[in-house]
Amino acid sequence: MDLKDILIIDDDPAIIKLFELVGKKLGFRIIPARDGVEGLKKFNQQNFLLVITDLKMPKMDGVEFINKARLAPKFQNFPFVIVSGNLQEFSADVALLKNLTILEKPIKRSAIEELFKTTLKIYSGEEVKAVPFSEIEIFLIQKLQKTSELMLEIITKDKPTVQIMPNPPVDGYISSNFFISCPLVIGANRVSINFNFDFKLALAMKNAIAAKSGDSREDILEALKKIVLSLVKKLFESSPYVDDYIKTRHLSLFGAGKNDMIFGVEKGEHFSSLQVTNKHGELFVHLFKDL
Repeated sequence: MDLKDILIIDDDPAIIKLFELVGKKLGFRIIPARDGVEGLKKFNQQNFLLVITDLKMPKMDGVEFINKARLAPKFQNFPFVIVSGNLQEFSADVALLKNLTILEKPIKRSAIEELFKTTLKIYSGEEVKAVPFSEIEIFLIQKLQKTSELMLEIITKDKPTVQIMPNPPVDGYISSNFFISCPLVIGANRVSINFNFDFKLALAMKNAIAAKSGDSREDILEALKKIVLSLVKKLFESSPYVDDYIKTRHLSLFGAGKNDMIFGVEKGEHFSSLQVTNKHGELFVHLFKDL
């Protein structure tokens, strides 16, 4: 999924076609859905930069779709766009919804262009301070998937599998042989990216970049520090948040022996985790929003 994917939910093929034509011109990919049921399924399957929905549709209307989409705490403030010719009919329900952009049908091409250009400004970083936290989450989890997979494949010469873990660490407890925390301030949000290596993977990665050094806890941590710094730098290169990264990067490093584990408690709000695995071992990446 690319950060420039936009979900549009409308039972009128002509409306979807119009959005596709305008979106393609500006570099967006439009993902269509014919009703709220199909839209909710796609919304839960991947992340979108923007979601646009009609109100009056079969199976599930736009208001019900937005309310169900926002059941997850991380999507409670997600910015939806309503495009409808039935605003009067749904006015009471729409009035209860927050963080909305409302466009009335018949919609002009110029209005769509303006909507997409505003979105593009936010995406490019011109209005990064106004970006909701959900956008930062999308950016981080997608980029971390790609960069962590590439990092392990290049360093260990073995392509890993990467999967999103749906559940946070139990009661906020994190355990690993080597733990590196990278706290960042992105826009108005404070986040922490925590890298948790098991011993076999940490040793394999150390040997790949510093084979002549020793295998002590300090030697392995020093190698991991270089790797994580490189990964996080790559994560933010050419992104809207590169200036935030330059100003706030800082690592905290902790390491244990082969048969020992580090246990820590993360007090922030968990929002995503990745499990990256290859023949050498496992890396867990946990993302937290500081409270």
